[in-house]
Amino acid sequence: MLRRYETIFIMRADLQSDEMNSLIDRYAGIIASMDGKTVKVENWGKRRLAYPIEKMRDGVYVRIDFVARFKVVSEMERNFKIDDNVIRFQTVKLSDKVDLEEIEREIEDARKREEDQREENQRKEELKKEEELKKEEELKKEEELKKEEELKKEEELKKKETVPETAAEEVETPEESDGKESEAGDEDVAQEASSVEADEKRAEEE
Repeated sequence: MLRRYETIFIMRADLQSDEMNSLIDRYAGIIASMDGKTVKVENWGKRRLAYPIEKMRDGVYVRIDFVARFKVVSEMERNFKIDDNVIRFQTVKLSDKVDLEEIEREIEDARKREEDQREENQRKEELKKEEELKKEEELKKEEELKKEEELKKEEELKKKETVPETAAEEVETPEESDGKESEAGDEDVAQEASSVEADEKRAEEE
């Protein structure tokens, strides 16, 4: 007689993701191989254990909702007991009466919900990637603008440095001009003194 059961088992938290998926598929396969139907599989993820088990503080909880005969439950529990990757398990009977048509509809609805969830997650991932690309482009533009501004500032500084130097070369300083005038004045005085001395010599000779 078919009944509806719920099995919750706890896997070791140190298993790799592919190992966990393989373990879940293994127990769902036991149900299918013995003419049972899996209604829903839920991976509740890593959780803190109520108390340490074999020195482990965390475990990965999995729930399987299925329809099968009692021999399927016995076979699953036999495998749980010899599986080192399963640290705890518990099976509860949910219902004695099963409507297979209703179960099929429930399975189909669950499948559609999973597909919708996958599509939603995929859309979110795509949007996230688009946003990341936009941010990267914006950062690149900001960096380019910053570099352009720095180059402009450097060019302006170079222009400011060259203008005073050329002005200093073209314009004479007052000290230099005064020096030139004083040198010319000294030459004129020397010429006058020499002409006076020449006149005095000629006067003495006469």
